[in-house]
This record gives sequence, C-alpha cells and structure tokens, in this order.
Amino acid sequence: MLKKLRLRITLLYLILAIVLALVVGGGTYSLVNYYFRATNDYALKVKMGLQFASLDIPLPLDLYEAVRQAGLVITKVTPTPSFTQSQTEESSDKNRAPGGEGHEEGLQESELADIYVLPLTLEGGLVSGLNTQLTIADVNSEAVAAAVQNGYDFRTVKTNDGASVRLFTYLVPDDEQVQVFQVGRYLSAQQQVLKQLLDTMVLLGGLITILFGVASWVLAGRTIKPSQQAWDKQQAFIANASHELRTPLTLIHAGLELSMRKVASEEQRELLSDVLSDANYMNKLIEDLLLLSRLDAHSLKMDIQPVKISDFIPEILRQVERLTEAQQISLVQNIEDINILADPVRLKQILLIILDNAIRNNQAGGSVKIEIALKNEKENIDRVFDRFYKINNQSTTEYGGSGLGLSIAKGLVEAQNGKISLISIAGEGTQVKLIFPSSP
Repeated sequence: MLKKLRLRITLLYLILAIVLALVVGGGTYSLVNYYFRATNDYALKVKMGLQFASLDIPLPLDLYEAVRQAGLVITKVTPTPSFTQSQTEESSDKNRAPGGEGHEEGLQESELADIYVLPLTLEGGLVSGLNTQLTIADVNSEAVAAAVQNGYDFRTVKTNDGASVRLFTYLVPDDEQVQVFQVGRYLSAQQQVLKQLLDTMVLLGGLITILFGVASWVLAGRTIKPSQQAWDKQQAFIANASHELRTPLTLIHAGLELSMRKVASEEQRELLSDVLSDANYMNKLIEDLLLLSRLDAHSLKMDIQPVKISDFIPEILRQVERLTEAQQISLVQNIEDINILADPVRLKQILLIILDNAIRNNQAGGSVKIEIALKNEKENIDRVFDRFYKINNQSTTEYGGSGLGLSIAKGLVEAQNGKISLISIAGEGTQVKLIFPSSP
C-alpha cells in the first residue's frame, strides 16, 4: 500500500537533488563565463589604451583606469607613420612603472598577446600604410558603425569560419590617420574550457543524481518503515477481526431467526426483528471492511472480461425494484448497446451501491436516470468517496448505510482500470459517471 508513497518520496528527493545540482552547476558555469567575459573586456580595454598611447592621444577615463590597474604608466610617445603591434608593445615596455617587473605584469603581457588590432577609417576600411596581417574580411562593420555613433562598442561576433570573437571598437578623436580602433580576442580556448566544464558538470551531476536516487529510495524506505509496519498490522487486525466476528454473528443471526419462529408476542417479534436488522448491518459492515482491506492490499482478484451492458442492467434493476417502489422513485433508462471490459460480479456490486445511494438519498416521488453511452467527460470527485462519509446525518437504523459503499465502489472501479466521478448541482440533482475500458 505504501509503495506508491515511497516512490513519491523518492521522486521528491530526486527532484530536489536535480534542482540543487542545476542551481550549483548553473551558478558555477555562469560565474566562470562571467569571469571570462570580465577578463576579456578588461584586457581589450588595456590593449585599446596602449593603442591610444602609441598615437600620443589622451586616454579617455575608462581606458586610463584600465591601463592604470594593469600597473602601466603611459607617457607621451611620438607616433611614427608605420607603427606595428610589436612596436606598440615595446613602447609600453619602456613606459612601465618602476619596479613593475613582477608576476602581475608578466600575466598582463600574456593576456594581451592574443589580442589583434585593426586600425580603421570611419567607413570601416583598413588604414593603408600600417603593418597588419589581418584583412578587411576581419573587420566588423556593424561594430564600427555603432562605435562611430556611440563612441565605443562591445560585442561578441562570429567570423566567417564560425569562430567567436569578443570585439571592442573605439572611436579615435582628433587623429587624421586612424579614426577607429577595433581590437578583438578569439574565444575558442575559453569556449573549449567552458565546454569541458559543462561536460564535467553533466557527468558528475548524472552520477550524483543516480547515487542520490538510490540513497533517496533507501531513505524513503526507512522513513515509511514504521508506517508500513503499522499498516500491515492494521490490515492483519481487520482481516482477523472480520473472520473472528463472523462466527458469533452467524450464530446470533441463526438464533434470532429461530427465536422469531417460536415467540407468539408481536412486541417480542418486533424487538427480535430490530436486533436481527442490527446483526445484518453488523455483518455487512464487517464484509465491507474486509473488502476494503483487500482492495488496499491489492489482493482482490478481478475477472476482467467483455460485458454487454444491455444484457447486464435489467437484472440489476429487478433487484432494486422493491426499494424504488417503497421510496416511490421512478427509474429512467437510456442504455446503449455497448460492451465494456469489467468483472461482472464486481460491476454488479458497484452499480447496486450507486443505485442504492441514489434511491435512499432521493426525495419521495423523485427519479433516478441511468444512462450508458460512449462518452469522454472530465471527472469531479467529491467527498462522498471518503470512507464513513455520509451526505446526511440519518441514523444507521433509518438509513441502513455505513458510509463505506461508495468507497468500495471507487476501489472496485479503479481495480478494473476504470474511473468513477460524481457531479452534484444544487436543485438539479447528482450525476455519477462510471468509465470502463471498451471491449472490441
């Protein structure tokens, strides 16, 4: 009975583990990606600052701060008509702060080594006369246009061969030769690192999820073990009590029937009749509890077979005919000639339970409509399927019900792969729907 609960607890733990893994893994990946982005942008700013210094152009504040944080001191350098990238780096080497021969500057040099520089015109063409191994195909014209309009532009683009490049394009003020600088860094190495990180996290996440799933299953089993033991004891008690109570109830029933034949007083006969009615009710209650116990334990065998409804219903209607006459209830039938897959004995029990509830809870002179057709409508299950729940507060003697009938009906329907639903509208009536698999 509690296996489904164990499975649900395991799935809950597993979902929490997956969510936690996604949060931790996604956070780690995002932090590493953000670090690469920030490092690239910082290195591109430093490289751009060195290009400004090589042309003896005053550095904008953002470029100056980047160069200063790199531990470099920029002094005016007399520009030459044909400066190269190596000459620019030599110029920066000559203008380092005193005592700057440490590890931090060596790291800065390695970070700048893979950044290329494109001196451009406002139209995005390469400046002639400057030594560069790159061609016009390497220029991103959209970034140039954005830099001309906004002063600078950061973006990540893809080259013609599919490689990702982080670009920093800056408008150069007051220079006749170079009007725009575009510096870029290929992201292939960083993307490879991110891919390896992602693959590693997916692999570790999968292994951790599997291990956590196994641990969750074991933990859930230990968690519900006391409940399972209590449930098993309850089921055993109900079964044993039912069997033990059957014998004395049978003897009481037989004794009452024998006494009713012998007594001559009408008053004593009525008294014995009431006791016999209570004994019958007690016997039915025990049978219902035993049946519910078997349904809960999934030990009730079902003989599923094709059932022709048109031949099946008349027999049931004959059994409730006396009750309908006593309650002055009319039965309205609308039955199609269809076949369903069900256990005939249990289906009969289900329909008798539903009809009994419909008749007993109806008003005098009312009607009960039985409609059987091929339909597919949504269900609206109410509390009437809860055990021992009663719609009214009638006493057991007056009503003759224990509050278990519809619970049994629901269990029997579901045991046959069917569905039962109830829709009640105040002032109009109550509709009970039974859905069974159709038979070819």
